[in-house]
Amino acid sequence: MKRLFLACAVAMGLGAPVSALDLVCNVKDTGDGFISPVIVFRFPDGGGSPEVFDVFIEETKGAPIPLRVRQRNDGRYVLTWRVSNLPARPRPATIGYRAVLNEARTQVTISGSIRGVLNSINGRGQCQPGKLNQ
Repeated sequence: MKRLFLACAVAMGLGAPVSALDLVCNVKDTGDGFISPVIVFRFPDGGGSPEVFDVFIEETKGAPIPLRVRQRNDGRYVLTWRVSNLPARPRPATIGYRAVLNEARTQVTISGSIRGVLNSINGRGQCQPGKLNQ
């Protein structure tokens, strides 16, 4: 987890130039947990695959994972991804995340779901351009 926060801090302009837009989002958990305080969305130039990175992805995968992006008619984007093997009891959990990114306001609203669990997994935050050194 410490590496993500360090990477995000360094990412705010000290990294080598890369051909991607990284949005570094500071998110407040408004539910029952499983929302990372920092989430980075990467949108590569030239047709590369979008990616997402946070503390849970760092813990389970160690590197950014693929992100699905769908543009809505109102200028917002729906971002979805799935994180599996999260440490939980009685067994590891898989969470499906859905974020709505308001590009004009640089705001993000996030929700998550775990099959068979009624917990409220929600968060909101502000995003700003930055670079993730990964």
